[in-house]
Amino acid sequence: MQYKTPVLLWLISSFLLSCHVPRTDLLPDQSSLRNTELGAIIGADNGKTHQWLGIPYADIPSSEYRWREAKAPLPWEDVRQTLEFGPFCTQLGSLINTTKRKNWGEIVGSENCLSLNIWAPKPNPTEIENQNTVYPVMVWVHGGSNTAGSANFYNPTELAHRHNLVVVTINYRLGPFGWFRHPSLTDQLGNKKDQSGNYGNLDTIAALQWVKNNIANFGGDPNNITIFGESAGGYNVAALLSSTLAEGLFHKAVVQSGGIKPGDITHSENFISESLPWKNYSSKELFNELLIAKGMAANKKEATEIQTNMLSKNVGSILRSATTKEIFQAYLEARFNTNNMLRPFPDGTVLHEQGIMQSLKEGLSSEIPIILGTNRDENKLFLVNNPRHVRTIFGLPRSRDRVLYDAIAKHRSNTWKYLAVDNPSRELILSGRSNIFAYRFDWDDEPRRLGVDISHLLGAAHAFEIPFVMGNLDKDTLTRYIVGRKNLDSVKQLSEAMMSYWAEFAYTGDPGMGRKGDLPLWKHWSEPNKDAPKYIVFDSDLDRGIRMSTESISKESLLADIANDEDIKDPKLKCELVDVAIQYDDLEKPEFLDQFNGGQCQQYNPDDWRKTWYESFDEPW
Repeated sequence: MQYKTPVLLWLISSFLLSCHVPRTDLLPDQSSLRNTELGAIIGADNGKTHQWLGIPYADIPSSEYRWREAKAPLPWEDVRQTLEFGPFCTQLGSLINTTKRKNWGEIVGSENCLSLNIWAPKPNPTEIENQNTVYPVMVWVHGGSNTAGSANFYNPTELAHRHNLVVVTINYRLGPFGWFRHPSLTDQLGNKKDQSGNYGNLDTIAALQWVKNNIANFGGDPNNITIFGESAGGYNVAALLSSTLAEGLFHKAVVQSGGIKPGDITHSENFISESLPWKNYSSKELFNELLIAKGMAANKKEATEIQTNMLSKNVGSILRSATTKEIFQAYLEARFNTNNMLRPFPDGTVLHEQGIMQSLKEGLSSEIPIILGTNRDENKLFLVNNPRHVRTIFGLPRSRDRVLYDAIAKHRSNTWKYLAVDNPSRELILSGRSNIFAYRFDWDDEPRRLGVDISHLLGAAHAFEIPFVMGNLDKDTLTRYIVGRKNLDSVKQLSEAMMSYWAEFAYTGDPGMGRKGDLPLWKHWSEPNKDAPKYIVFDSDLDRGIRMSTESISKESLLADIANDEDIKDPKLKCELVDVAIQYDDLEKPEFLDQFNGGQCQQYNPDDWRKTWYESFDEPW
């Protein structure tokens, strides 16, 4: 991957790192001594909360447990110190898992990575034993396209401290270790969970089971657990809503910049001869690359023939005897495009066979209140790395056409909002639910730095709401490079409000007017009256502030806005934007694109631009 805008990426990392770096240099604190099912642990006092890091909740002791449900960890006898994070899961080194740039692009991490971290208020053990203090629990599922990221990247100290919450962050298997379906393995695996391919989701379920069984010892309420996650973490939160295995393990859910489109089982289990939109690798192609790397085949054609005639037990033996790096390198070679996102499979055991949306419409998890939200400029985080629309001068980025850049970002981000928030909210409310809340994050008050107009290039970009939710916005690096001292007070005010809404939702299942009851009322999504409230907008008081909106995006309005946008002169580019919406929506019908805007796209071949998507919309991690 080429980092075409290194200065801006450094600024992005500074901003995202504002929710990072929990202290790991603290001494054990006797008042943090707690019991778990596996043994006693001791954590630390960070000055505001207790924290316990690197607690194992499941175990991958060897490659024999690769592509299986993880086993329970072994108990311990002595008091276990939990002062440092556990290893993060196998992935490429990047700005969201290591501060050592020399490791960026290298395969790092471990397969045996299933640990969690806890931040909690500081009641004494007697208060906990007598249940005099019982706090709501929030479990954070990190993002990173299900191929990268780590629980170690987040620091929810402020959220836990300010609102008396127990906050848990979890690691789960990623990439080909988290989502992998090879028919030869399926033939050998004895139970439906192991056959599902959804090993990362099985990990999140195991983590929630650990929380359910142990969190009372940390002051948490096992009967009031909220799951929340961003990006791929949001996808995995939505998947948990569609999993009967997770029933009873959580009671509220927040999906931040996530989605509901499931993975493709057929694609994953077959040979793929050409690149397909939004489908980036298959297990058989990974095995082909492994055969080539091991010198067992000279090329893909030969590898395909060998694999086709190989016994299932031999395929399984090669896959399990390969090293972690061999598997991950084969995965990198097998990918057809730079779209990293891996999605849970609708296998019928871990994830409902009808997929996320249909299972929710049919009543699964109907009692669980849900928050769905996106950021107004989601796609600017990815567009800023696109050489078609951004150039660099001495390493400093400039949009090639400011107006066009904003127009493309608007439509790509509106597509995300339609698919992840507006359409699901609309359909769920029309199916009879009333416990759906939605938001849009609009904050874009970044200053100019080194001549770079960050507000224009990034604005309310993907993941930028996380530091506001976590509450870590009082950092020297942050104020020096991203926020600026002039707007720091308004930023803190917006962060306080968002934390208050999230906390109130965790306490009651309704964000209402926040914990103190002094914020604008966040109403649930209403249909079908077009003038009824739909979602809340989070913006600073330097702009329009926090407010409810009655607007919403439909498929018709999305396509009409693209067709009528006078800032986009090139009709082919409009067809690209429509094709993106079609592919994400799983319609994939040529006639749908052909009918757009009076048939203007019939003169183009979609394959001409689809390759460009993969080359130029690479995520910056």
